Amino acid sequence: MTTEKIALSGVQETMLATLYGKAMESRSADPILVDEQAEQAVDRIDYDFSRLKVTRNTAVSATVRSRYLDDWARNALAELPDATVLHLGCGLDSRVYRLDPPRTARWYDVDYPDVIALRRRLYPERPGYHLIASSVTDPGWLTEVPADGFAVVIAEGLTMYLTQEETRDLFERLTHHLPGGVLMFDAWNSLGMRAGARQGVIKASGAKLGGWGIDHPHDVEALVPGLAFVAEQTFFDIPELDRYGRPVRLACRAMNHIPAIRNMGRLLRYRF
Repeated sequence: MTTEKIALSGVQETMLATLYGKAMESRSADPILVDEQAEQAVDRIDYDFSRLKVTRNTAVSATVRSRYLDDWARNALAELPDATVLHLGCGLDSRVYRLDPPRTARWYDVDYPDVIALRRRLYPERPGYHLIASSVTDPGWLTEVPADGFAVVIAEGLTMYLTQEETRDLFERLTHHLPGGVLMFDAWNSLGMRAGARQGVIKASGAKLGGWGIDHPHDVEALVPGLAFVAEQTFFDIPELDRYGRPVRLACRAMNHIPAIRNMGRLLRYRF
């Protein structure tokens, strides 16, 4: 098997922790999420994953987040089978293969040029699947995306690395360019941003957070008037909580009663 030797740092290195966590969970006896592409990618990457300090609990957290976003995106595609899917800051996530969208859909994965180059070496091509090599904050990449249909926009593990201005500009460009659709992403509130800066993966990679925490879903509506809040999902009361170790389970159930802590990290969905 040909291996890929890589040298990433900062935000780009955090995607390796997410990939490794999904591969770990996929290989477990009763996985939250089956991700064969993640397993194969980890086997092919020449990298010391131990330096990222990915534990069983962090692997569960990464996988649960992706599982719920997958469900939201799958439901959206069931209603909009000919949608244009934009997966922003895709990293090495294999969502397009997990969801296996209908051939009527057009799927675009967007990330930095070196990330996209690595994806081309790790993952197979498929009909209707496109790669855009660009920072999501660069306004030019959207010209590659047709503006002739509704869109399903997914941003996982992205907004916490953007400033408030970068988030506003990105979301405004999306709502102006596309005729309509749904936007789904994970976000941290102000407390989550402070706690996130101390996470092992963040510290190990040297990644810098954007500094803006979303304390209420309607804050995004105020920032980008074209967006309308639809739903949210928190993680301290979900069935998958039982997958964590006992100390984490007990702590999560206690923290679920404190709003600021319960909303440290959550998924948000909007329409436009």
